[in-house]
Amino acid sequence: MTLVQALFAPRAVALVGASGDAGKNAARPMRFLRKHGYSGRIVPVNATRAEVLGERAWKSLAEAPGEIDHAYILTPSEMVEGALEDCGARGVKVVTVLAGGFADAGSQGAVREGRLAARARALDVRLLGPNSMGLIDVPGRVALSANAVLEMDAMPAGTTSFVSQSGTMLGTVLSRGAARGLGFSKLVSVGNEADLGVAELVELLAEDPSTRVVLLFLETVRDAARLSAAARKAHAAGKPVVAYKLGRSRLGEALARSHTGALAGEDAAVSAFFRDCGIARVDMLETLLEIAPLLAGRKPPKLFRVPRVAVMTTTGGGAASVVDRMGTQGLEAIAPDETLRGIATTRGWPLISLR
Repeated sequence: MTLVQALFAPRAVALVGASGDAGKNAARPMRFLRKHGYSGRIVPVNATRAEVLGERAWKSLAEAPGEIDHAYILTPSEMVEGALEDCGARGVKVVTVLAGGFADAGSQGAVREGRLAARARALDVRLLGPNSMGLIDVPGRVALSANAVLEMDAMPAGTTSFVSQSGTMLGTVLSRGAARGLGFSKLVSVGNEADLGVAELVELLAEDPSTRVVLLFLETVRDAARLSAAARKAHAAGKPVVAYKLGRSRLGEALARSHTGALAGEDAAVSAFFRDCGIARVDMLETLLEIAPLLAGRKPPKLFRVPRVAVMTTTGGGAASVVDRMGTQGLEAIAPDETLRGIATTRGWPLISLR
């Protein structure tokens, strides 16, 4: 089974820590999977109950029958590492973790998250989260999420997919889209991105035949190089990528930092990065919703590359004046390459490098 299949089309899902109290968050994924017509096997795991919401439950994952492709760990954070070990022992391919209290909770939590990610790699388990509200495949009827928006009677299907660093935004986008008659294909809450992150999901969606537009809700950019490559891959596939990014003000950046446990980044640099790799940026959440139908089926605009110029000079003042003028004209100054450095060395020219 491929990663995409285990993520979005699992044949069997284990709900580790599933609650028998219908009012609790840990009971929601089971209710929602049933409500929205998931056709695979659901395996509730509860150490103290033989039955969860009227269905047979298992005291441990080891006792549960059959192969399991995807596990949603719904336990408190202190029990997550043990649950991950159980998933690894059962050969579960993808594990999603609902609990927070990792990098989002400070330095000690970040250490625990690093340990969790390292153990997942050792077990050959792909990890979504922690602090993930789960994922939804609307056409596939996979509502593997604890987001209360799934109390809705029906989810409108469409060709827009959504990747979010905020779990609550899954509900906001899905409900507001439904109110406008806009449907979705796949929606994913990446949480803290200890393993699976925005960039890799954009790569997967670039290959997804049911996705025509990719929307992003970002609080930070964690892997700029990979996200750039993923956006270019989507661009080559004719799929526009649109981002709404927090952190334009100092207050917004501080809030994003506290939520994700990562720096939001300088806003001007982020905008330049988006332009370079062809990600359209919007300033309003409403625009993120409403732009998808306008872009679907349209070829993304050609990528614009800022001209890059190396400067060699014998004087710092001269270099500064040239580079300053280049900046006003939208040119990017880069360090001279090895060939130019070799020429300068051979001829005995002093070299002032910008970087």
